[in-house]
Amino acid sequence: MTEPMWFEERVAPGVRIGYEANRILYQARSSAHEKAFIDTTQFGRVLMLDGAIQVTAADEFIYHEMMSHVPILAHGAVEDVLIIGGGDCGLAEEVLKHSHIKQVTQVEIDPQVVSLARSYLTSINAPVFRDDRFRLQIGDGAEFAASTEQRFDLILVECTDPGPVSSPLFTQKFYRAARGCLKAGGVLVAQVGVPFLQPLQFTATMRRVKSVFPQVACFQVSVPSVLGGPIAFAWGSSSLKSDSVGVEEITARFGAANIATRCYTPKLHQASFVLPRYLEEALKCAGRPGSQFPPLEPREDAAPGSP
Repeated sequence: MTEPMWFEERVAPGVRIGYEANRILYQARSSAHEKAFIDTTQFGRVLMLDGAIQVTAADEFIYHEMMSHVPILAHGAVEDVLIIGGGDCGLAEEVLKHSHIKQVTQVEIDPQVVSLARSYLTSINAPVFRDDRFRLQIGDGAEFAASTEQRFDLILVECTDPGPVSSPLFTQKFYRAARGCLKAGGVLVAQVGVPFLQPLQFTATMRRVKSVFPQVACFQVSVPSVLGGPIAFAWGSSSLKSDSVGVEEITARFGAANIATRCYTPKLHQASFVLPRYLEEALKCAGRPGSQFPPLEPREDAAPGSP
């Protein structure tokens, strides 16, 4: 009898979770990532980068719907979108469901992630590659944000946890560059990890976002394949508050969009910004200096003497 094949994910120090693979579809290392596509019973096809799950065919709709539709419907007039990372292209697929989107520019550092996802995850990304509004650029997302002359209504940052490749996307320098790429009223949404298991990473990242954007919030969503509690998303904008539009207007916009969702609803949209007390306290910590964090420069638009 053949022994089952198991893949382990190191979720946090002292915490690992295993996934039984029915088949290994692909496994190799490149200059950017160690990659594996496996087929599982519970989650279908799974993409792992550097030993960490990035997307599963079974529950990707939860993550991608919330990350995309929340800011798009809150903004109300998004036309130009920048996605940094997101090589599986499931996020782009959700964004492109909105007919008023004129262009989606996606900057992914590893072309092999895109080509493999295009081969093994067609169930979540096939429409993207048939859509003339989609523009894929292979390159460093932080460098792109620092150098591009394009301006966007929405920037979505979907990358791996901080590491050799992705660490620049969690810096104050990057968030400043991203703010400079936004049109008036534009929004940045970035995945900032699982706060319960990664509290210092979450607090430090939110502190950097707060140092750059005047309007900052956090929303969350629970994804079955992610251990340790809800995934958090940072919201940053120069002017648009996350709660500036009520659920009635969000409902009207959602109806006008005429898109089918399996997770997102206007009521869930509103509720996702309601945080448990431990996250409220973490956000308070992110708003004040702490000895465990490096000093930060003040916001460029901050009044003299303000924190």
